[in-house]
Amino acid sequence: MQTKHQNIIKIFLIFIIILGFNYGVSFQQFLHYDWNNPRGLSDSTSYLAMSNGDYTISSGHRYRVIIPFLANLVRNFVQPLIPSEQLQWFGGIDAFSFYIINYLFSSLTGLFLYLFLVKLKFDPKLSLLGVFIFLGSRITILSTGAPIVDSLYFLSIIIIVYFCLTQNTLALFILAPVLILSKETIIPFLLLPFFVKQINRKLFGVSLTISLAIFFWVRDTVSSWSLNNLETNDPIFDVFINHLKSGFENIIQTYFSMGGLHGVFSTFSFFWIIAAFGSWLYFKKLVIFYRLPYFLFLIIPITFCFTVLSSNVGRMLLSSFPIVIPYVLIGIDYLFSEKNAHQSSLNNIQTIDNEENN
Repeated sequence: MQTKHQNIIKIFLIFIIILGFNYGVSFQQFLHYDWNNPRGLSDSTSYLAMSNGDYTISSGHRYRVIIPFLANLVRNFVQPLIPSEQLQWFGGIDAFSFYIINYLFSSLTGLFLYLFLVKLKFDPKLSLLGVFIFLGSRITILSTGAPIVDSLYFLSIIIIVYFCLTQNTLALFILAPVLILSKETIIPFLLLPFFVKQINRKLFGVSLTISLAIFFWVRDTVSSWSLNNLETNDPIFDVFINHLKSGFENIIQTYFSMGGLHGVFSTFSFFWIIAAFGSWLYFKKLVIFYRLPYFLFLIIPITFCFTVLSSNVGRMLLSSFPIVIPYVLIGIDYLFSEKNAHQSSLNNIQTIDNEENN
């Protein structure tokens, strides 16, 4: 009982550290956000309109309802408490409301990422470093400081991955109908539990069926709020086909242009190089202390497909963080603790040999 109490206190303190770090890296981005010059984040105007009840906006944005809805609740709560002249210093009540929600969601993503990395047997200090790498990413900072909806999307990804790792069917069953509303690109990640043998696939299949029904019901309801009557069917399939048509062009722009390379490095910067080194160590079995579950590798083709379908490579590539950051930490651990890592590998080999002999 005492140990459980201590673990709760430890996790609470870890979350405080995450909150502090996240505030330090994201507040400046929020403070300098300009509604009149969104600098590539033009979808923020759509989410602002949604938070004010206007859904006559782009069909590619108007179904991501959770964060605009919560921002509206926060705005109604905060506005009477803070003088308007002070809110102007924060960029206005609208930007401040979105920041509170995004700041909370990205901090929770950091917490779940920490728990995920610890579950993968990374040292707590190394796991916290992995959280800082994620929160310090330029894309994460944008997702936190700007009035967009990606923070909930990244939180949904790590929640799915974490409960797949812990084989918690019940949590996945309960949360899937909510997570599916974060962003339509979460749907491929909701297929990951089917690749975990210990998950009750039939039970989760029921949840996913319910989730898809809720997904299309919400989209139909939101469409009825819009004055745009030109779309007789749900536009999700038309959007997918249109993006697919420009897939080859997106590949060229993403991986064979300076702008595309900038988008790639805007996610994990030069940590990509360490991640490549860590993956090389892993597949060469030079480090065998860490074993990544196979379902994590499915994130790679999912993310690559997103870069084909979207010209916004940075925000799409960051969704690979549950597989990239473990490789980064493997590389860092090897570089700074080579003797310990080598000794750990020898110990594991000895343990495996002893088990086989027994």
